[in-house]
Amino acid sequence: MSENKTEKKLKSEDPIKKTKSSSKENAEQKKKIEQELEEESSEDEETVKVSRVGYINCRLKKKDWKAVYCVLIGGSFYYYKSSSDQQPKGTIDLSAHKVVVHPSDAKDKRKFVFSVQKGDEQMFVGSCANEQELNSWTTAITANLEKEKAEPPTATAQKAKKKKSLISRAQNKAATTTATSTLGKKVMKAIINDETTTLINALKHIVKAQSHDAKKADELEKNIIKIAVKAFLLIENKILTADDFLVADKPLRDAFELMVKVFNGRGRVKDDKITAALAKVEELLKKAEEIITNLLAPHLTSKNMLRISSTFSIIANSEFLNTVFRNDGLEGDLDKLIDAMEYYTQFHYH
Repeated sequence: MSENKTEKKLKSEDPIKKTKSSSKENAEQKKKIEQELEEESSEDEETVKVSRVGYINCRLKKKDWKAVYCVLIGGSFYYYKSSSDQQPKGTIDLSAHKVVVHPSDAKDKRKFVFSVQKGDEQMFVGSCANEQELNSWTTAITANLEKEKAEPPTATAQKAKKKKSLISRAQNKAATTTATSTLGKKVMKAIINDETTTLINALKHIVKAQSHDAKKADELEKNIIKIAVKAFLLIENKILTADDFLVADKPLRDAFELMVKVFNGRGRVKDDKITAALAKVEELLKKAEEIITNLLAPHLTSKNMLRISSTFSIIANSEFLNTVFRNDGLEGDLDKLIDAMEYYTQFHYH
């Protein structure tokens, strides 16, 4: 990457003015970027924190599958009928348990299946949306097997549910909205703007190039747009407000800002600083996922909630991010993605 392009990225954040190149200035700039990344990656951690949250298709007693909301905290695994429920449908103390990944079952038409077992007894059987989500859940649960059990996190306060008829009308309105209708034009204008299009297209190209799976990239794009449209319609129908989503904006904005810094810091700072910063990005994106999941759960079907989990399982993955940021072949798309993220972080909603 050229020095001019790098300086262009840094102009809104880096206080060091562009002067004649010197070893002293480079050393000072390198130290400053390292300090920024280190500060972003070293916030105090809570004693017990939620490791993973989201919807997983769970196999019930009669071999029926249903999406349940799962929370992994400490050495405990909780699953609920939905994120708005106060009491878990099931609880597993992970001590003396193991995680087993199962081969695809052609008969059951289920892929990416895993179970939490005590001996040979399956305590929980889940099917994930894709391999990355499967790896994310199994890795997280395995890492928590030896931890002390923890109480379920306090449920996020939910507003009283609207009358079912109101939600049904909103859902029907969403289903019949077209780009030629008045509401459809408002949706298109709000969601499909230059910056959003650039961000989604760049992310789609990166996922396609990294996974060599065009279908996976198309599905990611489809899921993002579907959820964005549904969120807009919930606001349009006054079921939710724009302010409700600002809670998720904070970790999302912080994640984007840190990714811009990582992009600018490549080649200037040590690899372990980059790795630590991208781990922080993963944590921030998972926090945004948790907030969005809790916010939308009372208003969307389980299938659409799984779209959120599937999307974040791809992007909220430090291993994926590390690979992307070190792939020179993705420089063009990564540059566009970072430009869109930088625009987002400089735009203020309040």
